[in-house]
Amino acid sequence: MHKNKISHKHTSSFENIPTLHIKKGVEVCDFKAIERIRNKKYVAQALWCCLLENDPHAFKEILKAHLEMKNKEKVVKETGISRRTLFRMLSKNGNPTLDNISRIIHGLCA
Repeated sequence: MHKNKISHKHTSSFENIPTLHIKKGVEVCDFKAIERIRNKKYVAQALWCCLLENDPHAFKEILKAHLEMKNKEKVVKETGISRRTLFRMLSKNGNPTLDNISRIIHGLCA
């Protein structure tokens, strides 16, 4: 079957983004996402919020991002979850059990 080449032009650019003006007297601080995702306190709070809001996909994304910054062998020892189980539950189709979720939260908060 013959394929036609289709050229898609971008319909948006940085030029179309409106400028944000900050009110006088408002302080702006640097937001460092890498430091936040490494911090157990912030990650534990974010995971708890995901559970409260019934958002398992965000839970897995936050946990996966946090674990990518950490030594996985240390996480395995802290939680008592096997490495294989850890990666399986964080996969796209993974469905972590309540036991594994509680072990991870305990490992982060303890």
